[in-house]
Amino acid sequence: MRTAGRGSVSRLPARAPVKDGARRQGRIARGLVAAVLAAAVLLCAPALFAQAKPRLRPLRIALPSNTIAAAHFYVGKSLGIFESYGFDPQILVLEPRAALAALLTGDLDFYTATGTTTRAALRGVPVRVIMVGLNRPDHVLVASKEITSIEQLRGKVLGGYTAQATVNTVLIELLRKRGLKPDEYKILNVGTARLPALISGNVPAAVLNGLETAKAVKQGFRPLARAADEIELATGGLGASVASIQSKREIFRKVVQAVLESIRVSATQRERVVPVLMKQFTVSHEDANLILDIVQKAWALDGRPTAGSQKFEFDLAQRDMGLKEPPKPEQVYDFSILDEVTRR
Repeated sequence: MRTAGRGSVSRLPARAPVKDGARRQGRIARGLVAAVLAAAVLLCAPALFAQAKPRLRPLRIALPSNTIAAAHFYVGKSLGIFESYGFDPQILVLEPRAALAALLTGDLDFYTATGTTTRAALRGVPVRVIMVGLNRPDHVLVASKEITSIEQLRGKVLGGYTAQATVNTVLIELLRKRGLKPDEYKILNVGTARLPALISGNVPAAVLNGLETAKAVKQGFRPLARAADEIELATGGLGASVASIQSKREIFRKVVQAVLESIRVSATQRERVVPVLMKQFTVSHEDANLILDIVQKAWALDGRPTAGSQKFEFDLAQRDMGLKEPPKPEQVYDFSILDEVTRR
């Protein structure tokens, strides 16, 4: 018994270090594995987060020109508003005919020329205005230095755009209010190059947007009439094809929300908007504030046309298109998505 006891006792001290060592090595190994896993997680985290970040949907928006009437779209893009709704907006400039054709083929999501979309819808093109951005245009009739009144434009060739474009509508209306009839002048389609045409002397006067006006005035050209003082006219909205409105409602609903937020920020947060305009339009701080002043009272915060802007547009369409009756809103507008957004 004693021998067995001594054998048992003698073996115990020999085994204990082995077990303790094994435990220590196990703890060390587990610690090393945990450290390696933690390091791997940290190294992979950026890639994992990048993969988890939702992919932005390209959003193709066309403007008739690089104008302050599209300021809310630039603001929404620059300040990340569109991105927060899952969009990567691609903003480009297209003349009306190309833009309308692209809407119908699905190569373009939206066209911002509200007046052009309105007149196209009344001609039977399957497009509709789903919201508006402003209810007064930022256009100004600007002339060369020697012209001091609109009456002096009688018999002249003036700088305009395509026949049904908002620029021409504004020009014709401003001249009509001063007593000039359409057969007493001619409008030359110089596209988006109206300011260069004026500077080069190719035309004695042209309708410019607010940004172009600020540049022209600095060079000594003379503003003859400011459209915002005399005309209520919806602009800077979203025109879309009927097919897209029906098939992309969920997507368009988010777009309308993003644009409404962009309009609200543009109208109320000048300190955030001015730097965007300075960068986008390459203007001074002073000019950016001047441009905002031009459109300050024009913002359509609810995305809808005022009664005055709708009446002007419809009266104009009836007269120019020879319609027997004034247009009906449903021929031009589809605010069903805007209604859905408002109810939420």
